[in-house]
Amino acid sequence: MTKVVIVHFAPMELFPPVQNLIRDMERFGTENEIYLLTTAVSIDLPSFKTTSENIKIVRLGKSGQITNRILRYWNYLYFYCAAIVLLWRVRPDQILYFETLSSFPAYLYKRFVKPGTGLFIHYHEYSSPQQYNNGMKLERYFHTLESWLYPRADWVSHTNAIRMEQFKRDLLPVAFTNEFILPNFPPASWSSCPKKTINRPLKAVYIGALSLETMFTEKFTNWVMAQNGNVHWDIYTYNCTQEARKFILEMNSEWIQLKRGVAYDALPVILKNYDVGVILYNGHIPNYVYNAPNKMFEYLACGLAVWFPSVMLGSLPYQTKNTYPEVIALDFNTLSRFNPDEIMDRSHSTIRLSQFYCEGVLRQLTFKLLKND
Repeated sequence: MTKVVIVHFAPMELFPPVQNLIRDMERFGTENEIYLLTTAVSIDLPSFKTTSENIKIVRLGKSGQITNRILRYWNYLYFYCAAIVLLWRVRPDQILYFETLSSFPAYLYKRFVKPGTGLFIHYHEYSSPQQYNNGMKLERYFHTLESWLYPRADWVSHTNAIRMEQFKRDLLPVAFTNEFILPNFPPASWSSCPKKTINRPLKAVYIGALSLETMFTEKFTNWVMAQNGNVHWDIYTYNCTQEARKFILEMNSEWIQLKRGVAYDALPVILKNYDVGVILYNGHIPNYVYNAPNKMFEYLACGLAVWFPSVMLGSLPYQTKNTYPEVIALDFNTLSRFNPDEIMDRSHSTIRLSQFYCEGVLRQLTFKLLKND
């Protein structure tokens, strides 16, 4: 039996890749003991539940937009102390942590308690040196400790090769060899056949956090309004800035609807009603420049075309030509020149179903964690 502890400081309900990993481990980890240490989500969102008795999800405090500084610090202290105690009691053979904020308990355990423990590290996002320097002091300190972990880790992964190369350059002269690419793909069960004929009016959807500062929200809203009802746009979000909410609501348009976010598992039922999934990041930091976000592959799995800003260099390799569902890079600064009828004309295109599913990329990590390889 292999004992595995996964440390994920942020609420797992907001991170589909962690949910998909747990689902994959449910299939192959029946003879193992697995703990996931995370925090409770601070918004009204159903808690993720595992179907395996061998997997225990332990929520240590809350994480989210906590304005009270004392309460916020208490949550950090409680999470790290409780995680360290649990590691001491469980004595895992393998530890996987996600992101720098989750690294501290793994560092203490690997360095001072059980040096032979297998160590696995994954990053949902890429943080540049400037972000670490200008960000939270606690995270910056933990990142200095990570320099000791990288050469001793069995696995270090990012979501794409561009992010990994940037990450390795940032760390020099620290180096490591056990690097892996782990994209954020949805489950194969999401697979849906795209429609040959697009709806009239065209139905667009956006899933996720919404902001005016870090996204082309205003530009895309104005473009939808200029289509005079030929395009309808629905937004599903749990995390919308006050400015973005005010801007959308003041449009008072029947063509743009701001809706409450939905749980990850409910997305396939929602998405299949649309033609196009929109991505809006404006590339304000390198993380969103070198990004192929999970929502791109979620849209594709459900048979939707994808429109994304051309500033997202990490998404450019996924563009399509003469096939549908389409993946199209748009210049969001010149949207007025964009004709959706032309770009979505499928009369001379052939269908190409998505090949991007999590089972194919997660299996190597799952087997290594469970020592099944």
